[in-house]
Amino acid sequence: MARAGSGFVIVYFLQVVLAFILVLAPLVFIHELGHFLMAKAFRIGVPVFSLGFGPRLWGFRRAETDYRLSLVPLGGYVRLAGDEADENRTGAAEEFLSRPKYQRLIVFVAGPVFNIVLAFLAFWLFFGVYGKEVVAYPVVQAVEANSQAAQAGIQIGDTLIEVNGKDLIAEDADQVLSLDLLLSPNQEREIVLERHGQRITTTLFTGEDPKYKMGLPGWRLGSEDEIPTILEVRPGSPAEKAGLRADDVILSAGGWDEIGQLELRQMIQQAPDLTIDLIVERAGEHVPITVIPRMEADGKARIGITFVPFEAPRVSLSVGQAAAESLRQNLVLSKMLFVVLKRLVTREVSVRSMSGPIGIAQVARNALVQGPKMFLYLIAFFSLQLGILNLLPIPVLDGGHILILFVEGVIRRDLSENLKERVMQVGFVFLLAFMGLIVVLDFVKIWG
Repeated sequence: MARAGSGFVIVYFLQVVLAFILVLAPLVFIHELGHFLMAKAFRIGVPVFSLGFGPRLWGFRRAETDYRLSLVPLGGYVRLAGDEADENRTGAAEEFLSRPKYQRLIVFVAGPVFNIVLAFLAFWLFFGVYGKEVVAYPVVQAVEANSQAAQAGIQIGDTLIEVNGKDLIAEDADQVLSLDLLLSPNQEREIVLERHGQRITTTLFTGEDPKYKMGLPGWRLGSEDEIPTILEVRPGSPAEKAGLRADDVILSAGGWDEIGQLELRQMIQQAPDLTIDLIVERAGEHVPITVIPRMEADGKARIGITFVPFEAPRVSLSVGQAAAESLRQNLVLSKMLFVVLKRLVTREVSVRSMSGPIGIAQVARNALVQGPKMFLYLIAFFSLQLGILNLLPIPVLDGGHILILFVEGVIRRDLSENLKERVMQVGFVFLLAFMGLIVVLDFVKIWG
């Protein structure tokens, strides 16, 4: 059993690394391609186009440019002629600093813009291929004992209608749930529920997750029609011992036919160390299986499976409708990002709510396991985030370079190279320290 567990860990690690590279590589390539193409358009020399940092692993040279893959796959860069402080500048026309400010501005802006354009195109493809989800009010699938939701009187099967005066169909439900609950720890929110045809208004305290420092109502939301299809089986779990496998569809449990995820979760939690007879569909056949839920350290009975996320019905969109939906999605996500940044600055949200390379890699791995639809969505999501964040006026980022150009334009003279270098060094140290903190918090959230 130890070998099986070790094998699972190795496979999981490889999946995480592969997914991280598959997400990051196209985003970095597109970003640097924006800088590269604009530089070439203005006949600015480009000695290096690198995916990754550090020592060169592989590459080729074409004309003046060395196209390379470098050792550390956490980004990339385009080196422009005459842009480095230690270069022997000659004032030649192909040197970056010899070009007019508007050309340098366009080169800096091009990288983030290419990411934002990629986000629009990827979401356009996403909605064109997969359509738009039919909006429905979420249903409470589970309520943690002694949680904020339990104290507010919320029950399994309740339908969530409004949060803080915002209707979850009229407004974007994901945005409302994220901003008003998840990213609003320790706040009171008025909740409108529907229970057995009756509207109920209650006050929910959002609480706070001790690990992520985010809102923690203590419920799980989903749909009343969720089919229990197994995504993963944990090694050494009761489910593995019973013979359950990924892709099994649980048709009945404990004599309950056409059981949904909601009812199955309740049944498992109420039956620690008791047998539950299942009928699962596997490769077109009905297979009987008996499983015994095991009580775990947190006091909950589980069998060790992860369900495939519920797929809400979707409607097909025309090319024009998909483009409009892509634009709307980009605007909604952009607004959410700026709200989160504001709350981080005002300390309404903890820095623990952010994910570093490890957290992003785990999210990418989960999306990869779920299939191309979720992976395409993730590419679009992260591309938009990368584009916007790179425009922030922080030295070292593109936005920092743009800010310096703006200041030079206002004062009508160039700042000294020494001053600009010092500003960039401060920005680099700040970002390095910040990323170090995020990585440490990633480890804390995983193993803390």
